Amino acid sequence: IDRRGWEIGLHPSWYSFDNAEEMKRQKVALEAALGKDVVSVRQHYLHYDIRITPRVQAEAGFKYDSTLGFNDNVGFRFGTCHPWRLYDLQAEKELSIIEVPLIVQDGAMLNPAKGMRLDEDTAFRYVMQLAEAVERVGGVLTLLWHPNAIINPSLWNLYGRSLEYLKEKNAWFGSVRDVAESQQ
Repeated sequence: IDRRGWEIGLHPSWYSFDNAEEMKRQKVALEAALGKDVVSVRQHYLHYDIRITPRVQAEAGFKYDSTLGFNDNVGFRFGTCHPWRLYDLQAEKELSIIEVPLIVQDGAMLNPAKGMRLDEDTAFRYVMQLAEAVERVGGVLTLLWHPNAIINPSLWNLYGRSLEYLKEKNAWFGSVRDVAESQQ
């Protein structure tokens, strides 16, 4: 994946969200395997505490995060589709880490046991509606599709349909790093 030019970010463990040393340990291990710096992160299962996690990620050396979204819904959790610098609430200062907000997650829409519990066509209409809203304000439509979607026909079809729709709209595609750096 790395040799093909794709960004590899850290998907740290559940218990890393409030532990800078654990976050650093996982980051260092991934960097050793890749032989290069890892600058992006998205917390496992979006496990995040706005009071602590931004500082933990910054202390671990991350530059970009894409955690702030929904596990059981889609849309603008923080009211925006534009990247912003995260804030350390305890120190009352802006951090160097940029948040690229998560807008659409596959499991939030099509998981039959929780979340929105949509069928593929309804989920696709949500993607189109959100894409149009993001386009109107010149924002970023962040999609999260899990690798195991390839074995679920509805998830995989929705992913393909979404990408085709966005290509037809002449959307620009990039990694979390690409998006964040294009905003600076």
